[in-house]
Amino acid sequence: MFPQEEFLTRYLALQSVSLHADNQIQETAEFLRQHFEQIGAQNVQILTTKVTNPAVYAEIPAQVPSTVTVLFYNHYDVQPAEPLDLWESDPFTLTQKDGVLYGRGINDDKGELAARLAAIQDLRDAGQLPVNVKFLIEGAEEQGSPNLPVLLDQYRDLLAADFCIWESGGKDESGKMKVSLGVKGGVAFQLDVRNADHDLHSSLAAITVNPAWRLVQALATLKDANDEITIPGFLEEITPLTATQKQIVADSEFDYDAYAQNVGLTHAATVADPAAALVAKPSLTINGLSSGYEGPGTGKMVLPHAASAKLDLRIVPGQTVAHTVALVRAALDANGYQDIVLSKVLGEPPFRSDPDHPLVQTALATAKQAYPEGVAVALNSAGSGPMPYFYAINHAPIISVGVANANSAAHGPNENVVLADYMQFITYLKLLLPALAAK
Repeated sequence: MFPQEEFLTRYLALQSVSLHADNQIQETAEFLRQHFEQIGAQNVQILTTKVTNPAVYAEIPAQVPSTVTVLFYNHYDVQPAEPLDLWESDPFTLTQKDGVLYGRGINDDKGELAARLAAIQDLRDAGQLPVNVKFLIEGAEEQGSPNLPVLLDQYRDLLAADFCIWESGGKDESGKMKVSLGVKGGVAFQLDVRNADHDLHSSLAAITVNPAWRLVQALATLKDANDEITIPGFLEEITPLTATQKQIVADSEFDYDAYAQNVGLTHAATVADPAAALVAKPSLTINGLSSGYEGPGTGKMVLPHAASAKLDLRIVPGQTVAHTVALVRAALDANGYQDIVLSKVLGEPPFRSDPDHPLVQTALATAKQAYPEGVAVALNSAGSGPMPYFYAINHAPIISVGVANANSAAHGPNENVVLADYMQFITYLKLLLPALAAK
């Protein structure tokens, strides 16, 4: 047995896949509400709005006089488990093998919550919980938290805090604990072009526009062969780094070769300094392309009537979702692609906590105690998340730390957490909460 094993077994079994219409979102929210009540949490509520999946809120008061409140943000929804044939065990059954825990959500994000509850329970059992604790566990993070600001605004009075510990994090490729102080922003959208009511005979390509060619030619105007984004004005509003931030970037490490070997990359890095690019450089990614015949074989020769592409941009402080979308639209128009439709926009702004904030410094110093193998600090993760919405509510610094490893396969088959990492993270939290109370 390991800490919170029974809870985690039941929690992972709930198929809270928010991207599936047939899911157990409501059941999972109710399961968490009941669990928090069973462990003696106070003011336990299921928070609802007209536009969001339910969130679960709970408070656990300090056992000693304290004016410090720590907010834990988690999410109970998980990614789809498909393709199921690539899993070596049932994705919704907690499986332990050779010191590794497997299951959909064991890393992202159900195992994170279990480890946090374990640390708090240990402190409470000793009568030494030194801070007031709040939990907010949402149910649509894997959808991009599209309406989370609505929920946060509606329940903002509940969420006052001095420090926030985010839902993700863990060890990097070298085995160091990675402490991230923020997130890149994300802007996702779709581009569509069409030229007929249905696919045509490919011989007509001699006389009319092929939407697939038109789309890829338009995409090539947004990014060049050197992997540089060529959208006019896109880089002009980036906020310059402070001296401390520049030093953090300079100290950043990322073993591209090790990562490439882990995931099977066949090309060299596109930048000279991958570690710096991951945190400080915007990116533009084609997530998917679709047009014409996509079945087996090559004998179906058609001229596609339409083509579409799904893209995302990762943005950094100074850049905004709305302005980024406007720049993409302007770039397409300026290059003669006014007919390409830009739609289905989703976006989250970027965020970085101040690395010089005393509580951030305390968290970093404590991490070095708990992780003698090393601590790596990142200005922000390479991915996105709803951090800025939380900061807007209480202006508390936010850090990401957690139980993941470089091969945890979040969102993929055989998602996993090393049990030793899970236990070490519990130890870190048991050191961190008293250290925050002392500040």
